[in-house]
Amino acid sequence: MPIDYQEQLAVLRELQSIDSTLHKFRRTIEQFPEQIKEIEEAYNQAKAEFEAVDSELTSIESQKKRDEQDVAESVDKLREREARLYAIKTNKEYQAAIKEISEGKKINREREDRVLQAMEKIEQLKQKSEQLKTAFTDKEAAFNKARQEVESQTAEIKAQMADGEKRRPELIAMLDRDIRRKYEFVGKRYVDVVVKIEDGACRGCLRKIPPQMLNEMLRRNELKVCPSCQRLVYLEDKKTEGEDVPDEQKVPEGE
Repeated sequence: MPIDYQEQLAVLRELQSIDSTLHKFRRTIEQFPEQIKEIEEAYNQAKAEFEAVDSELTSIESQKKRDEQDVAESVDKLREREARLYAIKTNKEYQAAIKEISEGKKINREREDRVLQAMEKIEQLKQKSEQLKTAFTDKEAAFNKARQEVESQTAEIKAQMADGEKRRPELIAMLDRDIRRKYEFVGKRYVDVVVKIEDGACRGCLRKIPPQMLNEMLRRNELKVCPSCQRLVYLEDKKTEGEDVPDEQKVPEGE
């Protein structure tokens, strides 16, 4: 059964229009993460700085608490030890006890010094933590807002894509098998698979079409392939001359 050239061309042009629109939508969605990357990086940096200070503050507070507990327990033990000094009978035991008490007091002084240093450090870290928390909160709010906007725009775009994605399989099924294969093969390299001939040149690659091929196309009874870029090319039908067809941009392979 012969192929209806005009019908196949109409299907191809509608299919290309849908594919072009879907391609643009997908590219827009792919670019969203890059658009908010700077905001996300600022948020992550502020978060990391805040968490680092908060972690250091927690660690110092925990150590301070342990030193305070150790001092309190040691003081009680040293008092008990001092109270038993008078019960010691030998000088050797007495000197050992005195030395133990002296060392215990020295350790406690070191602990108390650490507690004082910790108190100063804790005060500094609390002030820094408050400052960083404010910056972190602001950047978190900015990032969440940007992310929500992206999610909203993505959902809106996907909703607009739904009709095209539903219609596309119907159009593919209407194409002749060989034409479909050519369309899908060239579509791996270009968005504009189907282009018209203008002034004897392919509108896709802008190269001249051989005169013999151009003469054959004047019959408007079959689709041709551009010898240079392999796009499907056609001559505008006289009834639709003057209508403009969107000029899609070539895209690199892999897109």
